[in-house]
Amino acid sequence: MRSIRLATSLALIAALPTMALAGGPPPDLQLNALSVGVTIPLGLRHAGDGSGRVFMIQRAGQIRVYTLGSGNVGSDFLDISSLVNTTFEGGLLGLAFHPDYASNGYFYVNYTRSGTGGNALTTVIARYSVSAGNPNLADPASAREVLAIGQPAANHNGGDIHFGPDGHLYIGMGDGGASSATSQNLNSLLGKMLRIDPCISSDCAVPYTIPAGNPFVGTATPDEIWSIGFRNPYRWSFDRDTGDMLIADVGASSREEVSLEPAAASGGLNYGWNCREGNIAGPGSCSGSFVDPILSYDHNGGRCSITGGYRYRGCIQGLRGTYVYADFCSRQVFFANETSPGNWSSTQWMIVPGNVYGFGEDEAGELYLLQPGSVSRFESNSTCLPATLFEDGFES
Repeated sequence: MRSIRLATSLALIAALPTMALAGGPPPDLQLNALSVGVTIPLGLRHAGDGSGRVFMIQRAGQIRVYTLGSGNVGSDFLDISSLVNTTFEGGLLGLAFHPDYASNGYFYVNYTRSGTGGNALTTVIARYSVSAGNPNLADPASAREVLAIGQPAANHNGGDIHFGPDGHLYIGMGDGGASSATSQNLNSLLGKMLRIDPCISSDCAVPYTIPAGNPFVGTATPDEIWSIGFRNPYRWSFDRDTGDMLIADVGASSREEVSLEPAAASGGLNYGWNCREGNIAGPGSCSGSFVDPILSYDHNGGRCSITGGYRYRGCIQGLRGTYVYADFCSRQVFFANETSPGNWSSTQWMIVPGNVYGFGEDEAGELYLLQPGSVSRFESNSTCLPATLFEDGFES
């Protein structure tokens, strides 16, 4: 029954216009907490398999699975806490399901483990598969390391990974913390957006190949690099309607920023750090052509660190087309809209009780906010979703 409701919801969403509806979010828009048994949830993903499930990334190393509307607390889908080093900004930071997960059962994680050879930590991208007998349980013995990148310090690890509309895996890498110069260093994978094509065979000779069209293929620069100039793209996302990338990059002492990379971009773009910090000059001494952010804000009012979200594509009237993000320290949640081509404006929606670790999007495009011990869904009566999906209890 839930799969039928989900398919109906997706069809309804596809019929809606892509621009935000006039009038802004509905006055009854609220956050409804789900009972999912989390402690430090950093992200929420769906498997794209029509099951009505969401998967929550816990920093300590667990992925919890929860069936929407079930009323159950959920359970651990995977626990790799014995592998994960949570020093400073480390942990299990990212999760991405293969586009063909429904048939191949593969998903990918991004976590930090203890470093070697002078590295404080090592970023690991690894592939796992679902168990043969239980769709709500992964096989921990199926681990296959795809990529490992040494981190000179324990901060600025990036962490988000997503499969793009092109079917390739994109990996957001921070600058490593110890030296912000890595972002403009074309010999380093740090401070970059990477794009790879993971092997999905059971007997891969190599864990991944380089997609045709990666911008630095055939040069001395690592072939994995897609774009450069990031400080710490901790949370970023693809717009599910347009394929555009919305990249929130955590700033240094002055500015936080969001950049938009159009789906038609061919890679090789420079997002500025450390030559630029948001929309002002950065600490680096350099010149070149940089992509300006679509949104930038200062650190007044206790703001200090951006938590990127999603451009909402669900069913809530007035919210569709809005980019939702937050500031970790001030706990402000913001709504941003493109008011004219290339021009964006942002307003504060509310201040939430706890720090915002991340956001999530389910298969129907509904949006979730993650805080200490809490996962909440944006809900309103102004929605095209069937009321039965909200068995968790929306109250207007």
